[in-house]
Amino acid sequence: MGLASNVFFHGGSICSVRMSVLLSLMPIVIIVLGAKHLFDCPKQPMVPMYLLVGGVACLCLQIFPFFYCSQSDGIAVLPCRILNFLLLLFCPIWFIIGSVFVYTAYQPDYESRHSAEYCERIIYQVAFWITNAIYVSTAFALLCYCCKTCCESRAQNPNSVKTVC
Repeated sequence: MGLASNVFFHGGSICSVRMSVLLSLMPIVIIVLGAKHLFDCPKQPMVPMYLLVGGVACLCLQIFPFFYCSQSDGIAVLPCRILNFLLLLFCPIWFIIGSVFVYTAYQPDYESRHSAEYCERIIYQVAFWITNAIYVSTAFALLCYCCKTCCESRAQNPNSVKTVC
């Protein structure tokens, strides 16, 4: 059993590392796609811009911790804290605006490049599925948070009805 658990643990950590690398490369792919197809979506010209700006913001949030932004005592310098706050405020706002761009252009024409309803298939589908994935991930995170909060409150009140958390 010890060998099996070691293989599972190490396999899980390798999988976790691979997922982290893939997720960290995702903004670069999104930036390249948005820039390459910047003018390939006449139905909703902001869809490629949504990917481009969102990818840059996401990449900035990923590389931000690696910049020299702390003093010798480890406290972040005020301009760095302000920049980080502004990025964290901008991202959800841009996501909501981008959702409007993506969902109002739903089912564009992928075939006729000269049509006003045209949008390059790869750019639209990447924007659509990334937006959907963020909504699903957010809903799942909120559900987990609610379950955790519920279980913790029941653990603090031993007289409540016993449920499995």
